[in-house]
Amino acid sequence: MERKTAVFHIDTLMNKYKDTDYNFNKINEKFHVDLTKLKNSNVRIIFFAVFAKENFLPKGNGLRETIQMIDDFYQLLNRTEELEIARNYNDIIKINNRGNIAAFLSIEGAKSIFNIPALRSFHRLGVKLITLTWNHKNHIGNGISEFINTGLTKTGIKFIKEMNRLNIIIDVSHLNPAGFWDVSEISKYPLVATHSNAKSICDHPRNLSDMQIKAIADSEGIIGINFCPSFLTNEKIATIEDVFKHIDYIKKLVGVEHVGLGTDFDGLSELPEGLEHIGKLNMLQHMMKDKGYSEREIAAISFKNVERVLKSSL
Repeated sequence: MERKTAVFHIDTLMNKYKDTDYNFNKINEKFHVDLTKLKNSNVRIIFFAVFAKENFLPKGNGLRETIQMIDDFYQLLNRTEELEIARNYNDIIKINNRGNIAAFLSIEGAKSIFNIPALRSFHRLGVKLITLTWNHKNHIGNGISEFINTGLTKTGIKFIKEMNRLNIIIDVSHLNPAGFWDVSEISKYPLVATHSNAKSICDHPRNLSDMQIKAIADSEGIIGINFCPSFLTNEKIATIEDVFKHIDYIKKLVGVEHVGLGTDFDGLSELPEGLEHIGKLNMLQHMMKDKGYSEREIAAISFKNVERVLKSSL
């Protein structure tokens, strides 16, 4: 059975800056994602993140890098017939019915989105999901590395309300706990953590507490599992089994409807054994089957949960 797959977070737009001969349409063993690997896992929905490293330096030029990488996204689409930009739920249906992959544009870390008019402008460019912070502080709130437990700024509160109005999905990955709870209180749409794991399994600052996971579930939201080994286990080596443990933990805590696949492919230097690239996601599906998961549960985790959140949010 060929199962459809949705992936909530990849950093593939950075690959062209790492390889002068980069071609997304050709198999490339240097990177985790290319067109062939997407097809091998029957990926039908995928989020391409714009991550501008200079965005987080006091005198950096993150806006320039962000604009450049958005153009990179559109250039990639122009060269890849099987990928089409999606801006809403109906686009997913139309694109998938044509046999193509629905590609969404997201921004990881909102420092370049310096005010509300800029937010509206990025929305016009096709940005449909924004990770509010990276690990550091910005004008919206505090990232998880700041160790400051203060919530959203006044500007951040305005951003949440405007993102709701524009139907831009709010991603709480990287956000500190106080900011998380502010978003939970203010936002009227499902909470999403596109690439985060369960703190009870692995006590890493980037992972979510049981209370946060329950809040996401209560909002009808979803957690996309991150494949970063240090987010998966305290052991030196992570495996596909560790990824399953986080899926299974969240399933048992709040239900199968609230877990999906975030991955963070092409944003990681190491990956779990057995999940070395996006073309191996079917191995995770096989493991779920072997562990007694039903086809309905596997379909929910692999695709349906992300699809549901997009339908309600977009």
